[in-house]
Amino acid sequence: MLRAWPIRSACGTRQRDGSGILAPMASFCEQCRNLPRALHALDGRVKIALMLAYSVSLFLLHGTAGLVAAVGLLALAIVAGRVRVGRLLRRGAPALVLAAFLLLYQVANAGWATGAMVAGRVVLLVYAGLVLAVLSTEKQLAEALQRLLAPLARWGVPVRDVTAALSIALRFLPLTACELACVRAAQRSRGASLEAGGLYARLRANAALMVPLFVGLFRRADRLAAAMDARCFGATAMPTSLNARRLSLGDGVVLVVGCGLCLGLVLLP
Repeated sequence: MLRAWPIRSACGTRQRDGSGILAPMASFCEQCRNLPRALHALDGRVKIALMLAYSVSLFLLHGTAGLVAAVGLLALAIVAGRVRVGRLLRRGAPALVLAAFLLLYQVANAGWATGAMVAGRVVLLVYAGLVLAVLSTEKQLAEALQRLLAPLARWGVPVRDVTAALSIALRFLPLTACELACVRAAQRSRGASLEAGGLYARLRANAALMVPLFVGLFRRADRLAAAMDARCFGATAMPTSLNARRLSLGDGVVLVVGCGLCLGLVLLP
């Protein structure tokens, strides 16, 4: 008779075909592995609501304990979502320059404690927005914002146009960077010197890239307008969705727990 040898689960513990006493441990490890996927699949409305709650709590903090707890809460979201820290820091580098300027300004007027609080709030707010952008897609954010602002359509607010413009703007930001990289590569292949000489020479050389850059962007905009017209954009007052998602129990639990943690930040001394 063949002997049933125990197998190892992903967490390194042994179990017998998933039916042993260590099966709950393997199930917990499976849930831990699926946690980043669950955060990405979270409803966009919940993500936006948590972002707003976190932003409000940052400006209602009273002391350094709350600021440190806010840093820990953001770090928890980064670790749980498996966000690449290096890429996140590079994207938020301009915020560090602004925070340094605010720190120096506040130190000169109100002292180091106030300056550190103001700079820390700005940095955390920027990086929280970047985490939201990493854990969500443009489509998720646009649909969530459209459904959140849908009641305003009763008072004549063009919700559909606002959300469509926001979605297009979010999509065109990386496209602009890609188009600029293509134009620079094309100019270098033709022998253009874009990084030689002093500052004025570099600015003058790179200024010549603006014309082909805007020509390419306008070409993309024309194709986008033709595609939107072919799909009858604006035919109805409020567009419908093929896969309209409803808030699930897990979304509600995450929303309540997240808002509770943000409220705890405000209550800290």
